[in-house]
Amino acid sequence: MAAVVLGVGGAVEYVPQRERLRARCADRTCPAGSWTEYTEGDYPHRTFQLDVVGSAVLQGERGARSAAAEAHLCSRRSVGRWMRWCAGMAAPEELARVVVRVDPDGLPAEPATPSEGLASRCVRLWERLASVLCARGVMLPSGRCGMQRLLCWQHHRHGVVVWLTRSSPRLPVESWSAVM
Repeated sequence: MAAVVLGVGGAVEYVPQRERLRARCADRTCPAGSWTEYTEGDYPHRTFQLDVVGSAVLQGERGARSAAAEAHLCSRRSVGRWMRWCAGMAAPEELARVVVRVDPDGLPAEPATPSEGLASRCVRLWERLASVLCARGVMLPSGRCGMQRLLCWQHHRHGVVVWLTRSSPRLPVESWSAVM
């Protein structure tokens, strides 16, 4: 399976043969059946990994979808789809409430600019939430962006996958402050 990831210095890289192993429980009666082993930071069912998506969204919402698409080895349509997906996972108000609940001084010092889009605001709040959770001792998977670290954590901990191509309910981010 191929993957598109952020490489050294934030450069986008196409990795043509990223191997993902399949595993099966030795006990034939095991209800788990078989599963895919993902390397640290990889998100299920994604060619473009979440660090690439977050980076493209931030650049695309500054009015440069064509430049974002070219820089991230994708189409303008993908950038737009990722922007809608990031904005639809969780409301920025919910993310901000969780950040403040975990750390009352946790919100970014700079307020959102009036021109900042909903998806960019969400990506920035995912980043901040990952930072405050780590500062409070929550062990998140390694990764280049907060959205990637939190969604991989949710997948590893609860088995939940947030789909881009299928309808997914909003994430229950309010409950994430309970991990403290």
